[in-house]
Amino acid sequence: MSQSGERLKSGQLGTADVTASTVANIGPGIDFYFGFGVVAATAGVAAPLTILAATVAVALLAFTVAEFTRAEPSAGSFITYVETGLGARAGVATALLVTVGYTVAIASVFTMSGGLVAMTLAQFTSWHPWWGPFTVVLTAGAIWLTARGVKLSTVAVGAAVVVQVAIMLAVCLLVLVDQRAALSAIPFSWAHLTGGLAGLSAGFPLALFMFIGWENGPSLAEESRDPRRTIPRALYLSVAIAAVLLVFFAYATITGFRYNVSSIGRSSVPFLTMADHYLGGAAVLAWIAGILSVLATLIAGADSQSRLLFDGGRTGLLPAKLGHVRSRSGTPVNALLFMTAAGLGIIGIWWVSHLVTGDTGSMDPVGLYAECSTMATIVILFVYFLTMLSLPVFMWRRHRASFSLLRHVVIPVLGSATLIVPFVELCQPGQPAPYNAFPFIALALVAAIAVIAWLVVRRHPHAGAGEGAEA
Repeated sequence: MSQSGERLKSGQLGTADVTASTVANIGPGIDFYFGFGVVAATAGVAAPLTILAATVAVALLAFTVAEFTRAEPSAGSFITYVETGLGARAGVATALLVTVGYTVAIASVFTMSGGLVAMTLAQFTSWHPWWGPFTVVLTAGAIWLTARGVKLSTVAVGAAVVVQVAIMLAVCLLVLVDQRAALSAIPFSWAHLTGGLAGLSAGFPLALFMFIGWENGPSLAEESRDPRRTIPRALYLSVAIAAVLLVFFAYATITGFRYNVSSIGRSSVPFLTMADHYLGGAAVLAWIAGILSVLATLIAGADSQSRLLFDGGRTGLLPAKLGHVRSRSGTPVNALLFMTAAGLGIIGIWWVSHLVTGDTGSMDPVGLYAECSTMATIVILFVYFLTMLSLPVFMWRRHRASFSLLRHVVIPVLGSATLIVPFVELCQPGQPAPYNAFPFIALALVAAIAVIAWLVVRRHPHAGAGEGAEA
């Protein structure tokens, strides 16, 4: 491992660009399509309250990351902040957790890029194709676009987000107009939350996963104009936009199902079931909106995650080959290709494992999406926790003059506290396979990464040197 002096092209992105990319990475379409059914089945009619609770948690996390960015913007984001706050070993551990967590997460998006196309064709034609080839082709196309430069990919993502959101809003408005006589504030009533606080807690991890991608902006700091202002603004704007959209979509869906949450839970994609019921043949637009959402999330996620890997490579926290930039496009192509190969490899391993065990009946893309999403969330929660832990140390050591007990201690502590609920819920005993194994896999992974981090820093004492340099 060694540090390289390569840098990304600065000044390409403004607040609107970073906000659009972040909203796309959050994926208010894809995550709502495939996540809300379980949230509603768990929390009941008042499921929007679970989304609002997750919004508070994400806002605390976003505030913490914004404080880091105001002090020292870096494409390394979490990796940089933990390394500068807690040291090289913690930095290497975070880099490896980021690599694993976000690669597993993007594998779920790769899956649904082809999965939703195949599902749409099966819904509206007599053709029932396998989703695998579509996944490979669409993933390759999205990565090709991403490799051509962050400005071009961000413009494409922004256009896709606008079209996707416009269609989803139109569907919701049509449903609410049709059901105008039945409109009610019940979805926001605590009394209608199944199991009260227990129901809220059970649905909280899934609602939190709907927001994963909110951390997209900081990794684009090096390519942004005035990142100390641009990135925090984009963070807050994107979280607010996503929260408003997700709550509105949830309210419209519950209303569209006439407050029958058991029907929502039985539907694999409740929003599309609702669109089919109310729009008939025109519901194809809602399916297209879903495809656009998946592709936008794929491109935005690839942009963000490749920058994290790139920064880890150039500072010696990850293999040095990841830390190279293609001079013509200013894109970390090696990091992009590694992330793509690893994500598709995860899908391949999952596919082969089902063939070996003979469990071919469950090889649907929705199942793999759910499994990858859950496993990725557990790993990413460790990254969030390390980031919260590092802020007070980081600010006290490097920016003591601007240290604030409220902003740099109290808020990160509150943010850390909100992570306890999803940790507990995701690690509850008695879950069906393979979810019952995920907590043990995550713990084994963390232990292995801790050992690797110790060995890496012992062999390369200067790993991470130069992280946190002023942008």
